Amino acid sequence: MVQETYYIKAQASGGGGSVGATLMKSGLTTSYRTGDDGDIEAGRATDFFTLASNNPFGTTERFTDVLGTQVYSDKIFIDWSTYDGTTVLGYGDATFLTYNWNDAIDTALAWSVGSFTSGWRLPNINEMFNIFNHGVTGNKLIAYFPFTLQTGGGQSSILWSSTRLSFSTTNAYYAQNFTGGIRYTSLTNTYNICPVRDFTVNGTTLT
Repeated sequence: MVQETYYIKAQASGGGGSVGATLMKSGLTTSYRTGDDGDIEAGRATDFFTLASNNPFGTTERFTDVLGTQVYSDKIFIDWSTYDGTTVLGYGDATFLTYNWNDAIDTALAWSVGSFTSGWRLPNINEMFNIFNHGVTGNKLIAYFPFTLQTGGGQSSILWSSTRLSFSTTNAYYAQNFTGGIRYTSLTNTYNICPVRDFTVNGTTLT
């Protein structure tokens, strides 16, 4: 039986801003009453997909591939909301083979895509939460372009994080794509992974 609980934690991401830059917008644009998230739309960037200023490729696209386009031949999704002027976080396409937590970490560490053969890892829970789009019309918060995460329920939509519980060390957090929840469960359960990598940015070259 999977033990789970909700855990909400905001992600502070760089986006080329100074230290202490505001959090990203949640993506929700529909307001249900004065003062709610959809009314205020607090946060950085123009909207969930549009940066407030240009990325190094001269566009305001939040997500691009390593060449600055949206072709994604290598299935690497660069998230310019995390750009700090030197490095930026990139997500690899999710795998739908399931792993227990330790195997998930090992598999992510051994990940290789094209010329990017090292530096991959399992994302922490903030890095997973940062790509939840709370403005989607369905209940699948990471089922938007360019991500191709499975859209069904159950284990097919669960993604491990590298974040282990400090108060219950036999458990780790995971992201539930189907409902957008952050929960925790036993390390022995088997779920999918979406590896990430920090890329060094030199002009329009990512290494």
